[in-house]
Amino acid sequence: MGKLDRDYTLSEVAEALGMSERWVRDRIRLDGIAHQRYGRGIRFTAEQVAALRSAHSHSLAKEPVTTGPAKGHAG
Repeated sequence: MGKLDRDYTLSEVAEALGMSERWVRDRIRLDGIAHQRYGRGIRFTAEQVAALRSAHSHSLAKEPVTTGPAKGHAG
């Protein structure tokens, strides 16, 4: 009997990408990211994780987040 390929859980994928589970769920809902559902559980193959990473590499980059003018800025 052959070895089964491993599927990755939603939480494993979110942690590996450094994003929240909500972000991954949003990518499924808004972008149609490929995945499997087993009942209410969401699973991803290694290929699907790679495609998610590739499609959203710009979102995964760690860029500084700004929320407004710098303190002390006279504007």
